Amino acid sequence: MSNSNEKKTIKLFHKPPKGKLKALMLVFMWVALWNIIYQVLHGVMPHEGLRVINWPFFISVAVFFLQEELSYKERFWYTLCGGGVGLIFAAAVSLSAKALMGLGHSHLAAVCLPLVIIIGVLILTRPYIPMFFNDVGFVYLICSFIQSDRIITDFPSHMLSLVLGSIILNLGASGIILLYRKSAMKKNKES
Repeated sequence: MSNSNEKKTIKLFHKPPKGKLKALMLVFMWVALWNIIYQVLHGVMPHEGLRVINWPFFISVAVFFLQEELSYKERFWYTLCGGGVGLIFAAAVSLSAKALMGLGHSHLAAVCLPLVIIIGVLILTRPYIPMFFNDVGFVYLICSFIQSDRIITDFPSHMLSLVLGSIILNLGASGIILLYRKSAMKKNKES
């Protein structure tokens, strides 16, 4: 009998591989450190002009770790490129909605029509260009509606925040995990 007919059970508790929790704790401390740095600098940073915006900066690390099936290098590029596409699409929805409202359409219709088209583009192009059209694009597109009134005026700041978050948080987290793994392998060889 083939394995495909076997019943699969859902486990509610998984024991992580040895050392994984320690590596993730280091990553958490890295993100927490940058959150403290951001909060301290936020009082000194300008509130207008080019600046780092909290949500695009920090959400990059969440989507980075949600992509477990990818290598760390792939996660970095998928997060950066997908997030950029999501922000560009959010700006496109905002511009299209303003144009459609100028033509007399209701706010709901003016937002829904370009949003449905863009979601279709994300879904249908994903199999062909997954680095750019992926779940990260969905996350950044949807989260951009948190400040949809500012996505156009703050677009450069949103992109800067995504890039800095990807570089600082994700490359830092990747480096921490790789260094931890090398250290653990070295200890195992010495034992």
